[in-house]
Amino acid sequence: MLWFTHCRLKLQIAASRRKAVAKLSEAPPPGSLGVLTSALKDRDPEVRRLAAAGLGKLQGKRRIEPLLRALKDPNAEVLNAAILALKRIPDRRVDPALVPLLRHADAVVRSCTAQVLGLRGWQPAKGEDEMWYLIAKGQCLRAASFGVTALAPLETVLNSGTYSLRVAAAQALAEIGDQRAIPPLLRALQSEDAMVCAAAVDALARVGGPEVGGPIMAMLHHKNSHVRAVAAEALGTLGIASAAEPLRALLADPAWDVRLAAVQTLGRRKDSETVEALTRSLNDKDDDVREATTMALGSIGDRRAIGPLVLALTDSTSGVRRMAAAALSRIDENWNASTEAQAMVDVLKPGLNNRDSDVRRLVRQLLVSLGAEEPEAVPSDPVWEMSISTAEKRRKLAVNLFLAILGDADRDLRQAAADALGRLGEHRAEGALARALRDPDAAVRSAAARALQAITEAQATAEGRF
Repeated sequence: MLWFTHCRLKLQIAASRRKAVAKLSEAPPPGSLGVLTSALKDRDPEVRRLAAAGLGKLQGKRRIEPLLRALKDPNAEVLNAAILALKRIPDRRVDPALVPLLRHADAVVRSCTAQVLGLRGWQPAKGEDEMWYLIAKGQCLRAASFGVTALAPLETVLNSGTYSLRVAAAQALAEIGDQRAIPPLLRALQSEDAMVCAAAVDALARVGGPEVGGPIMAMLHHKNSHVRAVAAEALGTLGIASAAEPLRALLADPAWDVRLAAVQTLGRRKDSETVEALTRSLNDKDDDVREATTMALGSIGDRRAIGPLVLALTDSTSGVRRMAAAALSRIDENWNASTEAQAMVDVLKPGLNNRDSDVRRLVRQLLVSLGAEEPEAVPSDPVWEMSISTAEKRRKLAVNLFLAILGDADRDLRQAAADALGRLGEHRAEGALARALRDPDAAVRSAAARALQAITEAQATAEGRF
């Protein structure tokens, strides 16, 4: 049989050679060492891969040298087969031969090498070997602790890793914070993977520098809504003056999370020229956007927002009404006596004839507070309360509350909020939880990752995929 296989390895047809080695490699007999070693030189990489796998199943020291030579093969799959074949061979030559592969350009080869070295009990000495070992295991943020030494290795991952590793590499480059990280991050903006692109945008905003503003503003037109939202947030971090107009344009974006990010960023900028555009967002079809708009207008503190915020007190969503009341008080504690509020009386009065009894009640209470109606004999609830609260409204209010807590200074509160959002399974929290993956606290990052996984599983179950 071995002679027959050896003869078939001389055939010109690659498929025939593969078939011969595949059969031999399933359970190679003791005398097959020479045939398999010869097959490691075949011009077809699949033949070489099968030969390496077959050598790993043999016993004896004579198989070690051919496998060590196979570690120099140009094909990544052949390398992986040779690495795995050496996994349990107790020979002092193996570890030194594997360590250089932690630096290989192929992410799978790096990962396979790190896994095998770990199983063999290898421990890196302090220095670059440890850094590359961490990177090969996907622990890019830990590798960032090596500082500028890690820039080139992380750039390698950013260029050739899986999408999750490339995201981690971008985050790690931002953690290092050196300006030399900017060129590879700018190139990552051209990635076809939206998550990689978004991670690069966020990293560039954290690293800063005069050359990053223009490329990030260009991402406001990206085809992926998540990238546009992250770009809007990044511009808020950078504080670029020329970004105001592009951000205002995003208030009409078709994606609710992009509009939300634009509103929040404009609110942080506290630009009075934005007030008119933001007041139009009080009519947004998404209640999260409307709620964020009331908060933004309260933060800016411009009196021109009083009239529109008064109208927002009749919003169908309780969270919007609450935030509108808070925003009004922030602008002017006596807002109901202001000329801006009084100017809304005639606009509000038609609401007394609304078909919805809750709306009629809310409008009447508001007109009473403005002095345009006599108070009822029995006091009513505040204008931002609904007479009937459905389970869905309570759930939505809970989601909004936990989303707000995700930005709290207390790490325990942030962790608790992430865990709660995971239990609620609300897909609208995905953007905020994705940002929480960059939280400075490891426990919060872990809670956010669990929450995202729980939301993904909940969605899959609802769609019948589980």
